Amino acid sequence: MTTKLTLSIDSKVIDDAKRYSRKKGISLSKLIENHLREFTGKPRRSKKGSATELIGIAGKAPQNFNYKEELYKILEEKYLK
Repeated sequence: MTTKLTLSIDSKVIDDAKRYSRKKGISLSKLIENHLREFTGKPRRSKKGSATELIGIAGKAPQNFNYKEELYKILEEKYLK
């Protein structure tokens, strides 16, 4: 369930956050939601995994592991099927 929330935040911080979210290709609402989930210790878990989880383990993968290819597979499964 999604609920609207009104916050008072310094306009410079908002401008910077908007720029950052545009650069990352994520909505400002989703960016803030993700940070709040981190702070509360309740990350949203996906049944299929997420790109963030995949990138988080990239350093632990074998040398020949192609994380971009695996990320593509996950995103393709999520959005194209």
